[in-house]
Amino acid sequence: MIIVTTPVVEIPAQGSRIVKGDQDVILFGQPPEVLKGLLANQVTGFETLVLTDVREKDGSLTNNLELPIYFFLFVMNGLGQGKKLNLVGEPEDISQALRLLRFTLMGPTRAELDKWETEDLLKEEWLSMAQAIALKYENGKIIPVKEFFSPKPFVDGVVQVGALTIAHIDQDHYRVSSDSGEVDVNLNQDFKIQPGYTVQPDYVPGGLVKLGLEILGGASGFAPDEPCTGLALCYNGDYL
Repeated sequence: MIIVTTPVVEIPAQGSRIVKGDQDVILFGQPPEVLKGLLANQVTGFETLVLTDVREKDGSLTNNLELPIYFFLFVMNGLGQGKKLNLVGEPEDISQALRLLRFTLMGPTRAELDKWETEDLLKEEWLSMAQAIALKYENGKIIPVKEFFSPKPFVDGVVQVGALTIAHIDQDHYRVSSDSGEVDVNLNQDFKIQPGYTVQPDYVPGGLVKLGLEILGGASGFAPDEPCTGLALCYNGDYL
């Protein structure tokens, strides 16, 4: 006998929600450190990312897709299994997210660097580095960022992903339903974006220096209850 359960909502990190169905897991919002929240809640995978309407809250971006993509590719082995991530949102938001990811993950194209009049040696260095680190098909051709995703734009405020239906009923307010019930996801309830662990006073950078390094985190990065290791170079009182 197959038991069909009502979807449930969990909070992996402020500014995000997880909705679990029988076979589907949806991540609403992708603030910094959201993966640590997923690990702490023993979420081992997801099939769908929903882009939020509000893209910045409390000084933090809420659509950080890079780390969820890495999780999907290298932890879930999604691409190796022939899967793609469902990317849900308004059509313009999906287009902008894919364009930004193309820059942040793949880097500019030769045509773009030519247009920007980039110095030749620097241009060739950037292009060769991007070529070396990019994910590739078996024939050596680079896999475009868009191939990681299956875009799912809202049509009249509704989209279907697996056995779940997502209704976009207001700004950052959604209703997820299945044959057995429905749940509401309201990200407006989160006013601040705080990491899912205690930030110790010695983790917080002090005054910026003439030239030096600021320690932004002091753990391995794999522990869900500690910050990642991070360094920032400061020059003349500014972060580089």
